[in-house]
Amino acid sequence: MKLVNSSWLVVHGKKTCKAVKTINHQLSTTNYPGQILVFGLIFIAVVLILTASLFGRTADLLRFGSGSVTGEEANSLSEAGIERALWQLNQTAGAYSGETNTALGTTGTFTVTVANKSSNLKTVTATGYVPNATSPKNKRVIKLDVGIDNTIIEFNYAVQVGTGGVDMENSATITGTVYSNKTGAGSISGTGSSRIVGNAYAVGTITTPDPTVTGTKHQNQTASQMPTLDYQYWQDAATAGGITNCTGTCSISSGSPNLGPQKYIGNLTLSNTATAIMNGPIYVTGDVTIQNSASLKLNNSFGSSGSVLIVGGKIVTANSGGFTPTSSSPKGYILVATTSTASDAVKIQNSGVNAIFYALDGGSELSNSAQVTALVSKSMLIKNSASLTYDSGLASAQFTTGPGGSWQIIKGTYKYSN
Repeated sequence: MKLVNSSWLVVHGKKTCKAVKTINHQLSTTNYPGQILVFGLIFIAVVLILTASLFGRTADLLRFGSGSVTGEEANSLSEAGIERALWQLNQTAGAYSGETNTALGTTGTFTVTVANKSSNLKTVTATGYVPNATSPKNKRVIKLDVGIDNTIIEFNYAVQVGTGGVDMENSATITGTVYSNKTGAGSISGTGSSRIVGNAYAVGTITTPDPTVTGTKHQNQTASQMPTLDYQYWQDAATAGGITNCTGTCSISSGSPNLGPQKYIGNLTLSNTATAIMNGPIYVTGDVTIQNSASLKLNNSFGSSGSVLIVGGKIVTANSGGFTPTSSSPKGYILVATTSTASDAVKIQNSGVNAIFYALDGGSELSNSAQVTALVSKSMLIKNSASLTYDSGLASAQFTTGPGGSWQIIKGTYKYSN
């Protein structure tokens, strides 16, 4: 090993050069036993330090990964607890109070508590544990408020029609206010001792002498805004209860079966002495026919709230078939709505009783002692002593997806913690 470059020493004289050469020679010929061993030990120590550091980082990564997995599992368990609580609240009309250490497969458990804030508002807390609550590796807590969902639809008039107008014949009677958006002559027309017991509003004109109007005639009015209905919301609410394929027509001819929430693919017919109990929204893709003293009755548990029957085809009642509201005061009514565009999308005859009918894009026909509570349609023909008697409580009618209301998560209340 040479410590000095001899070329540099040339400039400093011969004596210096000779002395340095001698030192270099002695160093190069000197033997240091164990020197390689020292360097080897140092190298091994460095490798061990680097390896230990690598293993430490790997262990941290594994712990982090394991914690992330169990954290996601605990979160899924707490979300399952929330879903369970909503389902139980809707099944028990709000009587559910929670549960403890419910196992979900082999993943872990969840615990649910329900605290009442008011009759229509509750706080639900769901805690998920992995693998259990006694010695959890991880846990997650979700806390939120749930409330009863009620949709308010305002039916301000006994009859409200669109551009097709109102045609009254042969002693037909409407008790309540009538509003017609038809322009021109005969916006509201009548013959044969027909009458309106109340006020009549028309964008066009009202014929004389019939219908007789006991209140005030208001002609050449501006068009009124028709009540709106969220078809998709009610269709989805019905479908959430399950789907029945009718393979043509589902027929119910006896007994008191529970119907809804449910979607029926095809037609639905109630006949003979059947008295079906409506427990939630119903969506029928085809026609609905109720005849021969059969009835669709809204479950009394709805109280003063109603529910909705959505029909893709026509609605027909005949031979004393009809609908029955709740016995509460005020009553809860069935809102029977159709998306049909036919001129007879709603056909009520022979005592089709006590429901609200909605055919915004189609026409309605009432005949032969038919009785209806309120009606909204594109056009209306009422004849042969048929009657329509408005319930004043429908000015702010409430409709819900289940008895006592449907419990749903209130937006903005979701809170998450470990």
